[in-house]
Amino acid sequence: MAQNYRRAKLRGKSFKGQDLTGADFSYCDIRGTDFTDAILRGANFSHARAGLQRRWAITILISALLLSAVSGLLSAVGGSLLGFIVVNGNRENIYVAVISCIVLLLFFLITMRRGVAAACGFLAVAVVCAGVAAVVWAGVVAVAWVGTGTQTRVMELSAIVTVVIIGAVAVIVAATGLVVIAGAAVVAGAIAGLFVVAVTVAMAGAVAGAVVVAGAKVGGVTAGAPSVIVAVLTLILSAEVSCRALFEDEKQSWVRNIAFGLVTRRGTSFQGSDLTDADFTQARLKNTYFIKSILTRTCWFQAKKLNFADIRTTYLEDEKIRELLITKDLQNKNFDGWNLQGINLQGANIRDASLIAARLNESNLQNADISRANLTKAQLDRTDFRGAILTGAYIGDWGITPETKLDGVQCEYIFMYVPTKDNPNPYRVPANWEETFKDGEFTQFINPSSNVSKI
Repeated sequence: MAQNYRRAKLRGKSFKGQDLTGADFSYCDIRGTDFTDAILRGANFSHARAGLQRRWAITILISALLLSAVSGLLSAVGGSLLGFIVVNGNRENIYVAVISCIVLLLFFLITMRRGVAAACGFLAVAVVCAGVAAVVWAGVVAVAWVGTGTQTRVMELSAIVTVVIIGAVAVIVAATGLVVIAGAAVVAGAIAGLFVVAVTVAMAGAVAGAVVVAGAKVGGVTAGAPSVIVAVLTLILSAEVSCRALFEDEKQSWVRNIAFGLVTRRGTSFQGSDLTDADFTQARLKNTYFIKSILTRTCWFQAKKLNFADIRTTYLEDEKIRELLITKDLQNKNFDGWNLQGINLQGANIRDASLIAARLNESNLQNADISRANLTKAQLDRTDFRGAILTGAYIGDWGITPETKLDGVQCEYIFMYVPTKDNPNPYRVPANWEETFKDGEFTQFINPSSNVSKI
């Protein structure tokens, strides 16, 4: 018999690896509950509340704020180091400072245009190339100075190498500050929303400001100006990157994936669980972990905060598919060629939609309104149409099989072809426009074994 946990408080409980087929978890508090590798076929999670327990939400949020503050220190220190390089005024120092600023600026630009991952790759290559060039150059100069007997030149060479190292460190520290501030802001935003993102970045800004003021007092305006510019740019870009990551910008997916991975690890975990035919109607799924879950025909109707769950490796990664599964409103929309295999559209509004050559194998379309929809060449192996409305649908060359479920389909008439200018009234069944299918006649008309209609 299926287990009944309806309205139970199951915070922090472990059901790891258990067989909970058909279990009722509706209206349950399952924050922090571990369902890793559990069998949850047909389980009912409607109106359940998943995600982080309060103590973990507070702990992670405070950690993110503290990490952001430390990162603000890094961004200001990076700028201050560049400022102190030019205080001396030597030509070599200015060259190093200019090159370091160019590299840092390119890092910022790539971060915005290509994402943090691409920018970090560029920075790694730039630092390696700079290191190799510095070593080679120092070696050449050292060989040229051999036998000169001048200790002064050796000291000059050491000073220049030191400046190059400081420039590289300044760039790396400032870049690290940007990445960590953005990551901390995404972590905070994943838990408490955009307001806390602003608070996180503001905390980094407060610390950076204090360091900038201190640096300006020590090194003067010359040292303070680069520090201010770098700190301000870092904070602005951190806020931009974190917001884009939260709003699922693919370019910033690297930051989002790492941040969400950290947060959801302490939330409700469905990792590797079998959720075939499970029901999450109106469930709150913020900070929930679905990595490697089996989600065949899982119902997500009106699920809340699903975009704040870790849904990598699942079809829910696609924002458009996730949206149609939550709303179940496909009316007048085009899904030609889409892969909709194994999704749950039970009771969905699919009127007048175009699904030409769409993959709907193993999908649940029970009681859906598919009237006047275009199913030409759609793949429908083991698709469940029971109780669906197919009146006026276009089914030319649709790929049904003997396993396609058509019991109880409501259909007054169908078309074998899509209307064209030359044929505005395509082949209609029944052929007489005054006639309609009686109850059960459409199912009898279809012959799955030959994949064509009986005429």
